[in-house]
Amino acid sequence: MPTKISRYAEGIMEAAWLAAVIAEPVFFNVYSSRIFEPDKITFLRTLALVILGAWLVKLIDEGGVRWERLQPGESWLKTLWSIPLLVPVMALAVIYTLSTIFSVTPATSLWGSYQRLQGTYTTFSYLVVFAAIVGNLRRRVQVERLITTVILASLPVSLYGVLQRYKIDPVPWGGDVSRRIAANMGNSIFVAAYLIMAFPLTMLRMVESFTAILNDRGRLVANFSRATAYVFIAALQVIAIFFSGSRGPWLGWLASSFFLLVVLSLVWRKRWLTVGIVSVALVLAGFLVVLNIPSGPLDSLRSIPGIGRLGQLLSAESRTGRVRTLIWEGASELVRPHQPLEFPDGSKDNYNFLRPYIGYGPESMYVAYNSFYPPELTLVEKRNASPDRSHNETWDSLVITGVLGLGAYLTIFGSVFYYGLKWLGLLRGTNQRNLFLALYIGGGTVSAVGFLLWKDVSYLGISIPFGMIGGVIAYLIFISLFGHFKTPQTEGERLRVLTLLGLLAVVVAHFVEINFGIAIAATRTYFWTFAGLILVVGYVLPLQGEYENIGVSGIQIQDGNKNKRPPKAYKRKRRRTSRTGHRRTRRVGPAWIREAIIAGVILTILLFSLGFDFLSGLQGGTSASEIVWTSMVRLKNANSGISYGVLAMVLTTWLVAAVVFTSENGLIQDNKTWITALGVILGLSLLISLFLWLWHAAGLAAVVGTAANNLDQILQQVRRYENILTKYYIGMLLLISVGAFFLAEESIRKARVSSWVGMITAPIAIILVILISSYTNLRVIQADIAFKLADPFTKGNSWPVAIEIYKHAIELAPSEDFYYLFLGRAYLAHAETLDDPVERDSLLNQAAEDLKKAQTINPLNTDHTANLARLHSLWASYSNDPIVKEEKGEISDKYFSKAVTLSPNNSRIWDEWALLNLNILNRPDEALKLLTHSAEVDPYYDWTQALLGEYYIRSSQSLSDPQAKDEALEQAAFHYSEALNLARGNNDKLNYNISLGQLYIGMKEYQLAISAFEEAVRLAPNKDLWKYEQTLAQLYAQIGDKNNAIFHASSALVAAPDDQKPAVENLIAQLNAMP
Repeated sequence: MPTKISRYAEGIMEAAWLAAVIAEPVFFNVYSSRIFEPDKITFLRTLALVILGAWLVKLIDEGGVRWERLQPGESWLKTLWSIPLLVPVMALAVIYTLSTIFSVTPATSLWGSYQRLQGTYTTFSYLVVFAAIVGNLRRRVQVERLITTVILASLPVSLYGVLQRYKIDPVPWGGDVSRRIAANMGNSIFVAAYLIMAFPLTMLRMVESFTAILNDRGRLVANFSRATAYVFIAALQVIAIFFSGSRGPWLGWLASSFFLLVVLSLVWRKRWLTVGIVSVALVLAGFLVVLNIPSGPLDSLRSIPGIGRLGQLLSAESRTGRVRTLIWEGASELVRPHQPLEFPDGSKDNYNFLRPYIGYGPESMYVAYNSFYPPELTLVEKRNASPDRSHNETWDSLVITGVLGLGAYLTIFGSVFYYGLKWLGLLRGTNQRNLFLALYIGGGTVSAVGFLLWKDVSYLGISIPFGMIGGVIAYLIFISLFGHFKTPQTEGERLRVLTLLGLLAVVVAHFVEINFGIAIAATRTYFWTFAGLILVVGYVLPLQGEYENIGVSGIQIQDGNKNKRPPKAYKRKRRRTSRTGHRRTRRVGPAWIREAIIAGVILTILLFSLGFDFLSGLQGGTSASEIVWTSMVRLKNANSGISYGVLAMVLTTWLVAAVVFTSENGLIQDNKTWITALGVILGLSLLISLFLWLWHAAGLAAVVGTAANNLDQILQQVRRYENILTKYYIGMLLLISVGAFFLAEESIRKARVSSWVGMITAPIAIILVILISSYTNLRVIQADIAFKLADPFTKGNSWPVAIEIYKHAIELAPSEDFYYLFLGRAYLAHAETLDDPVERDSLLNQAAEDLKKAQTINPLNTDHTANLARLHSLWASYSNDPIVKEEKGEISDKYFSKAVTLSPNNSRIWDEWALLNLNILNRPDEALKLLTHSAEVDPYYDWTQALLGEYYIRSSQSLSDPQAKDEALEQAAFHYSEALNLARGNNDKLNYNISLGQLYIGMKEYQLAISAFEEAVRLAPNKDLWKYEQTLAQLYAQIGDKNNAIFHASSALVAAPDDQKPAVENLIAQLNAMP
């Protein structure tokens, strides 16, 4: 039986999922090291805990689950089994659980990796949002409110992207975000992937608005205002999507737009439009195919900015294309049967036989992949980068959850498409069902076989979803041209069809995009939100009559339905309610005011998130009010120092959102009330937002206005930065609590008084949610804030301060191996600055302990084992005691042997191991074996060739036979030449030319030495130029070329520092004396 507490719990859940669809795309945290994904995810996990806590309170207070809403009289198990989508979703949850239990890195799989945080905890948070929507969203107005919020959240993201494009971004990002915008996501692909999920819903609202303008003259101001607002938002979305320059999202956008337009033409009963859209789509598809043919008839278009990127969809020649295909090759090797992975302690992966079925565990790819890393990948990506994603959802699913996880993932999307089309009225009867399944499954199968024959197994990840979405589109084309679509007969049914259409178009866009990129916090949140909405709109709400008796503006009609029979479940519910005998209280104030207050709170959540993003002490100001103003109008890097870009973005968001919320309020029937409601929303959101901004800015002012002169003060300053994030969490949770009251206000007034069990459960749930969220979410990001603040002290060689800050980060997140890694490095770097052997050994010993802790936490992370090897190698080099030197060298040797077991294709580790044998252990023959193997493993690494050159130079020094000595020097010259050919950086090329030149001088090959040093002169920085000019002068003198010798000596004199000029002048004098 509904109670006041259970109704308020429902309000909490709705407010939390509304906050989620705002915060995930809009919120970012410039104070942390990672800024974007983990910060968004931890807040989502907090919201999921809030939802879960509220849901549990509701269930306990009401005495259990009330299944009669959907399936009267059925058992809970049969009810669950009969609800569409729930079975594959529950299967996915079970598979994630099994994969986490048997993961090669269980802790990381559960909590998430440092970089992504997309572990099972996060996945279950998405599922909580999905389940909460399915289990608790029961009114059409809630659906409309959620969709409106989604659309409005995209407005500031799009606007921020435009600001970045025109270089009026106040945030000093490390990369160039003007060429390809990143907005609130930190990545151009991510922002486009998000926006294509908001665009279809915006388009559908535009359609609704223009229809209302034509049919509902009574609300002309409201309808015209919302139509204008939606056109403005949609235009900005398209501009931002284009400015992202991201091919995968573009394809997803095109596919969803086709889906949207075809079904709209059917709703409008315009067959000519249906045929025209299908024809244009087929021509466009053919154009894309021809555009992607190398040296094809449209090859010239591939060089045009923008459109040219669409001509490289499957190209393995471009850098990004090559990165993807190489990662896919490694992933295909990883998922095949192979020998078990080996851990540093020598143990094997006991569950290797299960890997093809359940995968390696969520977030495990970055450690499991090391054994299968393709060395060629180092040519197109950073050598120290370890892929943690395949840039393809199919391969990612296979790697982390195996064949079972892939099956669940494809079944979920297939089920969404199937039921979505069914509830749209586009899939009726057995024949159409069989046709859909044949095209969906058959399309994936045929495409997979085709790509295997045309390309290779690495393209399997792209071919399966490509064929499946192709099958869905083929089915839609067939049905639209040859099937019979029953046009909606009532306004309610029409609204339901349009809502389903927009949601399904979003899923189409997402399905295409994630197989060219990486699913992120915002897009995963939106997918599970929309999957829940599709189930609610398509299946749940129709059972309750929510889309019946709706007017042309989407207003529920109160008259004319007296003879209508309500759903059975609701008849029983009404009878039960009447028996409770509770007293109904009257609503205070007009009906529209509640919706206006709700809109004001939602808009405040949006504005508060924007304030957290952009309010900064970097722009100037010492008081809270000054910081707010300067953050809005000052651009630190601008010549004038003044820019109103952020202020314009915030004001535009504020005004447009208020207009949309007011116009969507179906309870407003006259223009005077419309203006009043608009004023309420604007005033309420402005007042609360300004208060929260000033509260946030006061924390920034405390940081800016406080000088830290000693270690204690520095640590206190670190805590102040951490508390900035705490304020955001507190502010958002308070807004959710206030919004929940108004969301549930009408239901609360009608509900009975809660039981004593509910009154006891509620505070317990609040305490548990706060504690769990604090320890598993807030502290995780606070640790990262501290970690970032340690960085300036590492660059300034203030290692003791950095060490203490790293220790503080570990106190906040004791299970994060990343922080132990950097703490160990800090101890190591500090030790290098010390002369006292005892103190240095103490620090090295502490570094070893911290690196061992990191290795214990994440044993398959090669960095930890390799760093232990490097530490002991350095330790050995410091020692003058032969026994200690040998002891530390042997320890290093053992760690290197384990490191290459973890990453057998990492030539850098093989090379460092060889250096240990060459310099510390005095095993030159072993060093040669290691270097030779390294060159075989990775023939693309210049440093390996340079080390081989160094080895042969040293070898020549110990040879007495002149012929053998010459052969060794020739080998050295050969390997240095190879290193020079492989080198990509100018600094490396400079060093190799110098080494090669010195080698040729020793071999008396003066002409070759001259060539090497002339290239060095071309590459050398100005401060070192004189050295190489002087060497060239001496070399030309050696071969008797006086003119060139004097020329280079004169150049050396010009560039030489003052203390070196006399020596160069003396050289010039000697050259002038030459005959």
